[in-house]
Amino acid sequence: MNHSHKTACHCFPIMTALLLAFLVTNLRVCDAADDGDDTKPSGSTELSVAPSSHQEFPKERPSWVDEAPSLTGNVHRWPVTSSPCSDESLCAEGLKVSMRAAVETYIESITADETSSEVVTLTDDWIESRRDKSKQYLGTVKTGDEVMYEAATVLVFDSDDQKLIKQLWRQNQVSQRLAVLGILSGGVVFVFVGISATLSMVTRRAEQRVTR
Repeated sequence: MNHSHKTACHCFPIMTALLLAFLVTNLRVCDAADDGDDTKPSGSTELSVAPSSHQEFPKERPSWVDEAPSLTGNVHRWPVTSSPCSDESLCAEGLKVSMRAAVETYIESITADETSSEVVTLTDDWIESRRDKSKQYLGTVKTGDEVMYEAATVLVFDSDDQKLIKQLWRQNQVSQRLAVLGILSGGVVFVFVGISATLSMVTRRAEQRVTR
């Protein structure tokens, strides 16, 4: 009896020591993991803007390039810029594309109709003649480590231009309404002709029965 009691007393300290060793080991492992998460390689920094998307412009770039379109008064002004080009010769064509896109947006703005640019068609020559000759720019733009080019201008729309655009838009609206009216009228005539033919047939049969 005394022997078993002594054995239990000897085992208890051993088990306690093993448990403490296990807890200490776990704590050290957790501390090492936390230190690893908090440690960042020296010299590494977070970039708020990717180098390829950052653009730098020369000091001589005119301020009107970034101005918002002005749609107040009798004369409307709309600055237009081409997309960055790899060569100066490509900027002229890129500016034409940007000018047409700007005109389409302008048409939708003054007519308050998102589909008006699809029906009001203006030629490239008409758009070209709306360029402000005093607002022409061709310069460089640095995108990341690459130096590219951009062209810019301002489109000017006077009161006559605004009237022309709205007139072309209204004419299309009237044409659409007339087309719908023509379809409805044609349907009414078709129904009327059908009813007349049916009545005529019924009348002839009635007359035949009377003569018999």
